[in-house]
Amino acid sequence: MIREYRFPQLEKVIFGAGALDRAPAELDRWGCRRALILTGSSLSTRTTLVKRLERSLGARWAGTYNGVRQHVPSGTVQAAVARARELRADALVAFGGGSPIDAAKIVAQELLEDGQTQADMPQIAISTTLSAGEFTPFAGITDEATRVKGLRADPRICPRTVVLDPEVTLPTPRQLWAATGVKAMDHAIEALWSVNPQPVSDALAMEAIRRLRRHLPDSIAAPDNLDARGECQIAAWMSIFGMANVGVRLSHVLGHQIGARWDVPHGVTSCITLPHCMRYLAPRTLRQQGLIAEALGLQVRGRSPEAVAADAADAVEAFIRQLGLPDRLRDVGAREDELPAVAREVVAERPGLHDEPDGEAALLTLLQQMW
Repeated sequence: MIREYRFPQLEKVIFGAGALDRAPAELDRWGCRRALILTGSSLSTRTTLVKRLERSLGARWAGTYNGVRQHVPSGTVQAAVARARELRADALVAFGGGSPIDAAKIVAQELLEDGQTQADMPQIAISTTLSAGEFTPFAGITDEATRVKGLRADPRICPRTVVLDPEVTLPTPRQLWAATGVKAMDHAIEALWSVNPQPVSDALAMEAIRRLRRHLPDSIAAPDNLDARGECQIAAWMSIFGMANVGVRLSHVLGHQIGARWDVPHGVTSCITLPHCMRYLAPRTLRQQGLIAEALGLQVRGRSPEAVAADAADAVEAFIRQLGLPDRLRDVGAREDELPAVAREVVAERPGLHDEPDGEAALLTLLQQMW
């Protein structure tokens, strides 16, 4: 059987301590002179990093929009688009976690006209977390009226250059860093049990799990350990490498709707959904869960696939608890009476996502277990 593997329109990843200072050269390479920085209020008001980037860009800096909020509310995107048009921006620099990066992608999509390409509104993504959205041509946006999150997909909105600098992650709150590390593990696991697996993403996903298992606890125990932080950034890159080809199966889609409805950070949604999804999907993913267990350092040979899968879910659950992260919906402000609505929205986001005969009812049971 002949298959295809499509690469996103990502030209370059610059990684290592001090990589932030390479951003101006990227704008020069593209001939851009009016870059708009998109970021959140915390990074811009509680750290000096945004000011440092503005100074580094010099005359290439047209302005900064710091109104990006968690889960990318639609109103903030409209405001950012208006700011970009006002400034006549010719490039976007996303600086922060998954929300600024997704916001920049959607702003780019809104600014691009029919027939234009990625080069007409190029992006640099500078990540301060391990969410890894900077490597994909996808972005989420939340309808503020319905609290439902939608997905945008457009090959032109993939950042052209990604900057991974462990130094800029130092101010990232401990829980946010740890939770987005679990999100990266979620990416890797979802890639391994995809219904559209690819050998390249399988290999990278297993290595991502190994690196996260080893280096994420170290990066939390010693927050100034730039080597450990850099290894986690590389693991996050590996975890999502094949996402445009293999997609997601269940944990992420649940996380989209849980996060948007109750304003739960996406890293935290993975902490809650991942072990339960591993158990739920085990009967249909025993071979893949054996790979997950192997990457987690568990004994696989000579044991039944069912026992290996059960141990893998337990190991991930223990890893999350070791990091001191929430693992129940009730602990993050979710409402039990709204679980049926979440089940419906998950089905609406990805029809045919699951193969349970009772569909929405099965997802509701799963959400109740997470409660």
